[in-house]
Amino acid sequence: MPTTLNEWFCMKGERSSFMPQLPDDAQLVFCHKEQIEDEILIDIEKRFATKKPIKMIILGDWGVGKTHATYHIKWWLNQNRADFPAFPVLIEIGDIDKRSKFNEIVRPLLERLGLEFLVDLVHAYRGIEPNVANSLKERGITSAVAEAFNKFLLSSPGQPPVQLVSDTFEYLKGRKIAGAALGLGQPIEESQHFVDVLTAVGEMYRRVNGERIVFIADEAARLESVEADDATKSHWVNANKLIFGDGNQSFGFIYTISGKQKKDLPLAIWDPQLQNRLGASVFTLKTLAVPDVNTYLTGVCNEFIDWDKAQQLVADGTIPPGTYDRSTYPFTPDARANFVDFFDRSQQDSKPRDISQWIDDLAFLALKKGKRVISKEILDLKGM
Repeated sequence: MPTTLNEWFCMKGERSSFMPQLPDDAQLVFCHKEQIEDEILIDIEKRFATKKPIKMIILGDWGVGKTHATYHIKWWLNQNRADFPAFPVLIEIGDIDKRSKFNEIVRPLLERLGLEFLVDLVHAYRGIEPNVANSLKERGITSAVAEAFNKFLLSSPGQPPVQLVSDTFEYLKGRKIAGAALGLGQPIEESQHFVDVLTAVGEMYRRVNGERIVFIADEAARLESVEADDATKSHWVNANKLIFGDGNQSFGFIYTISGKQKKDLPLAIWDPQLQNRLGASVFTLKTLAVPDVNTYLTGVCNEFIDWDKAQQLVADGTIPPGTYDRSTYPFTPDARANFVDFFDRSQQDSKPRDISQWIDDLAFLALKKGKRVISKEILDLKGM
């Protein structure tokens, strides 16, 4: 068996990388700690204090930590559910082209929830509102959407769904199934219809469980593709206006999007009317300054390295004592200083994902060279 970074650099458990792993490491915050805790989570707390759903955008360059931030939000909400009752549902936005509609968001969200979950939800909602379809229509849900959810009552909780219910599930996800074939009216095509699917789920869940669903869509930068078609762009703008408008009290929504500045955002998510609706709930995660790089390095190493194992290897001479410094391991002191200086000189690379990738690359090269610490010589070989 080849030697792994886990063995060579005394990493905890099954870890063999200095890259945080999601969702396992969602509770850990190695950078942007003040911004996440003092801005983003405070904004969430304020939303609960004012009985409003969570609505925000998290912006930042690729690899800066947006996805980790959303997983941390999800973890935080689950940990604090008694005080901040919410049910976070997270997806990564898939491929988007210039003709893609909002069902590209709705479909993976429904799939993440699952048909069994939705059948159970509709049955539980009927226990509160005996006429499911009429109740949803009274809350402004499009007739076709309301009637589609009502058909979920044809399947019993815990039992395999009947074919009509499975087809209706596909219909709600935006699949081109004729509404007439399902005993429904208009097909689901308009932005209002797709948002109504989320509204219906959110409203039923809120009534049944006393808490709101928070839908989280990661990597909205892919919406740049819809800018090429005016009709499609208008479709997305309208969907997002409905989501972020005051009229939506049924569910929360968080987008993350890659972009260094707000002016880089696609209009589908940053139309002036959407800016007004979001207000101050737009947060930019930036690349790391030198003190933040040091903080990130220290946090990752303290969390990922088994210091007792490292000290044992020093004690038995496996790690040469003259090269080991607990405050800089797995680097020698001069190598760590040079490593941090590299990111000071290359601010465009000063992002958590890049930093962890560089540590992995350097650690692997040290392993191949038979070096138990990352020295300046190893950095020189990698051109740092």
